[in-house]
Amino acid sequence: MQTAQPPLMHLTQSLAVRTLLAFTLIIGVMLISMLGGMYLSESVRSDAEALNKAGSLRMQAYRLALLTGDPERQSLPIYVSEFETALTTPAIMAVVGDKAQGSLSIKYELVQRQWRQLMLPLLLQTPPDKTAFRKEVPVFVELLDNFVGDLQVESERKLSMIRALFITALFVTVLIGFIVILGVNNALLMPLQELVELAKSIGRGSFQGRAKVSARNELGVLAWTLNQMSAELSGLYDNLERKVDEKTAELQSSNRSLELLFNSARSLYKTSVDPLLIFADLMQPIEQTLGLGPVSLCLTHPTDNPKSEAHTALTALRGQTPAYCNLPNCAQCPLIINQGVIPSGAQVVSFVLENEHGHFGDLRIEVPLGMHMQGWQTQLIEALTELFSASLSLNQLGQNQARIALMEERAVIARELHDSLAQALSYQKIQVTRLRKQVAANFSKEDINLTLTDVQEGLNSAYRQLRELLVTFRIKLEEPGLYAAIDATVQEFSGHSGVDIQLDYALEHCPLTPNEEIHCMQIIREALSNVIKHAQAQLCKLTLHQDDDGYIHISINDDGIGINTEQSPTGHYGLSILTERAQSLLGKLNISRLQPGTRIHMRFLPQYKRNQL
Repeated sequence: MQTAQPPLMHLTQSLAVRTLLAFTLIIGVMLISMLGGMYLSESVRSDAEALNKAGSLRMQAYRLALLTGDPERQSLPIYVSEFETALTTPAIMAVVGDKAQGSLSIKYELVQRQWRQLMLPLLLQTPPDKTAFRKEVPVFVELLDNFVGDLQVESERKLSMIRALFITALFVTVLIGFIVILGVNNALLMPLQELVELAKSIGRGSFQGRAKVSARNELGVLAWTLNQMSAELSGLYDNLERKVDEKTAELQSSNRSLELLFNSARSLYKTSVDPLLIFADLMQPIEQTLGLGPVSLCLTHPTDNPKSEAHTALTALRGQTPAYCNLPNCAQCPLIINQGVIPSGAQVVSFVLENEHGHFGDLRIEVPLGMHMQGWQTQLIEALTELFSASLSLNQLGQNQARIALMEERAVIARELHDSLAQALSYQKIQVTRLRKQVAANFSKEDINLTLTDVQEGLNSAYRQLRELLVTFRIKLEEPGLYAAIDATVQEFSGHSGVDIQLDYALEHCPLTPNEEIHCMQIIREALSNVIKHAQAQLCKLTLHQDDDGYIHISINDDGIGINTEQSPTGHYGLSILTERAQSLLGKLNISRLQPGTRIHMRFLPQYKRNQL
């Protein structure tokens, strides 16, 4: 890229050269006027001396006229010599010499002729002719007056010349100053003011103004430079504004994308409802954020689906499938037949929903003809596919866990029924068979009544076990936290049994999982139930605390008759149930006798502590 060159500067138009010439001219005029004034002043000074000498000649002429009447006349030659010296004094000779061809020189010759030819011979006679000399004195004085008058006129003329010289120098100086001021105004101040306005305009951020200085001098170069700088700044500013607009658009797009991702994540994870309902609500925001064509979601079942056929197709219009969709006949889908081109001509771009847990479907974007997906749009869709895949995977995992929990719960119920009620009923079945055989064998009434009594007691025991199982399986935490449930249980058992149950709860800062809370609650209810039914106790202390190693301790101490730890009573399975509950928590159960009473103690390490190991 070629850089424009500034205009060539002419030497004659240079402000520095013009300023130097103006000052040189002013100094020259002032110097000439000063030298001329000094010369004329010196000449006037010589004229003044000549006037003084010429004026003294008149006095000396009258003095000589007086001396001619002196009888002694000894001093006459001296005064004649002084007169001669005064007549030829250098000041007079200089003035006469300067005007050798003028009237002043002629009149001086007349004065000299009058003195030398007429008056001096009269003085040199013996005796001097004073009468004739005195007659010539007025004529000589008149000639001197004429000479002095001309000399005075000449001096006045020189003074006039001095005044004229200074006036002319002043006029020329003023004229040059006016011309310089006018030139400075036109060539410097006005262009400089225009440059200042341009600089202010540039300082305000406006780069459209241009300086109109066209002179080929320093200001012209400066104006050209400022215009060039303004043009370049204008281009840079426009380019910067364009880049700022582009970055702003990118930031707005990123903001919309982040907002969409945040709202999608919040909608998918804040509730446990079916994510398909959330996906349907997100289709329209996705379309608006992308700014392309319609968006659709094609979902398949991740398991038991070898042909990967879809079961659901969602669009922004709730309850409607895409126009090109042939659900459930996925084999005839135009995307498969026409390689992603639908009858409208748009290109459908598919993004796979999958992770390590399987393939869940596709998120599809209809891109109109002439348009292409940008990088940020692709990144947004890929992030949404990961989010949707994770949501579907979590939903599937939740369903699997629910199935497993349901089966485990059924297994627990079956085990409880088998270990308690089923065995009791089996024993009663045996008793009924025995009773039937006794009746058939005509046993005595006492034997039959004894067997009926055993059957009745067994049925009552089975009924109690059934109620205990119903209570156990109906346990639920009505209020958040284990303490509220345990306190309600203590109040329930104390109110119906008359046993004073004292609670010491010290697990306020111990987070337990729901499974751990349920098992702890069942262990406590089973233990309290055994205390009320079998211990014949008056006082029971329930203690829950956590030791320094993180283990949780549950202790139930009563002051009853004690328990035989070697064997359980026939038809009772409470101790085995307590042991199984403790094992499900990976804990240990210990039952010991007290003096008096029984102590049931369980210790286990909660899950949050096991995760830290």
